Amino acid sequence: MANFLDFLFPKYCLGCGQNGQYFCPSCSVNLRPTTQICPVCEQLSTYGLTHPSCRSQYQPDGLSSLFAFEGITRKAIHQLKYRLLTDLVPEFVSLIFQEIEKQAYLKKFIKKYHPLVIPIPLYWYKENQRGFNQSALFGQAIARQFNLPFSEKILKRKRATPSQTTLSLKQRKENVKNVFSVSSKEENIEANILLVDDVWTTGATLKTAAKLLKQKGVKKLWGLTIAR
Repeated sequence: MANFLDFLFPKYCLGCGQNGQYFCPSCSVNLRPTTQICPVCEQLSTYGLTHPSCRSQYQPDGLSSLFAFEGITRKAIHQLKYRLLTDLVPEFVSLIFQEIEKQAYLKKFIKKYHPLVIPIPLYWYKENQRGFNQSALFGQAIARQFNLPFSEKILKRKRATPSQTTLSLKQRKENVKNVFSVSSKEENIEANILLVDDVWTTGATLKTAAKLLKQKGVKKLWGLTIAR
């Protein structure tokens, strides 16, 4: 069946157009890893740890971003989000796993805290229109790979908001203000969390969600974005 579907809907490399797969070997090696930053001040940080001077009770404890948001990485995420090309996810997550293996402190966080994986949610109407939440697809794959619990029931988006890509930094912060809620059944959650999103631009979305989760009792929270 897979071969028949490949015949009907052939795969082409998102980088060079070569037939057969979305990430050919030559283009896959050109996915550029990104440097790690403190999620609060966004300055360079060893392992993505929150700087001691930036730490506070409701800030993320760190952030790992895997790839630079450019080239084939950017195209893959756009094809997934706007062209609904979910067929590329298995190949993409294979490359994601390879990059996670290089992230020493992220692996240490996973091993030490066995975190609950939570994706940044879409508003229900937008998710129904799209048919999936791309951050949830990545989060589920990561949870399976590292034998971690996963939940989309805890963090919810209360209202629809304009795309962050069209807004200024100030507008982005306002756009996500009070946009998330924690399920009333999970008000007193006391887990350690790996919070997953597709792209870090200004970090407004992830930082807003992280603050709310920590206010609700989360002890340790690490952000993970596929690209920055």
